[in-house]
Amino acid sequence: MSANGHGHVNDAKALAEIQRLGRLGRVIINPHANRRMEERRVTDPDIYRAMLTATAALWQADHGNWRVEGGVDTDGDELTVICDIEADVVVVTVF
Repeated sequence: MSANGHGHVNDAKALAEIQRLGRLGRVIINPHANRRMEERRVTDPDIYRAMLTATAALWQADHGNWRVEGGVDTDGDELTVICDIEADVVVVTVF
C-alpha cells in the first residue's frame, strides 16, 4: 500500500478490517506489546476500546505495520495502537 510519496496515508479499508477483527476478538498481543502495556498500565480492554474507537489507520512503510490513531482507552484517554494484520490483528506496541 503506497503512501504516494507523502509519508503516512489514512487507509479506511485497513481501519475497517482492524476494527472488524477487534470486534470478533481476533487479537494477538505479542510479548513485546505485553511488556509495553505493563510499563504504561494499559489493559487488554484498553487495547480493544482504542482499536474500535480509532479514526485513522496510517501505514508505516519503514516498520511494515499500521499506526492506529484517534482511539481512546476505557478511561477515555487517547491511545495509539500499532497493528500488523495477518490472520488476526497482532498488536505490536502501544502509545
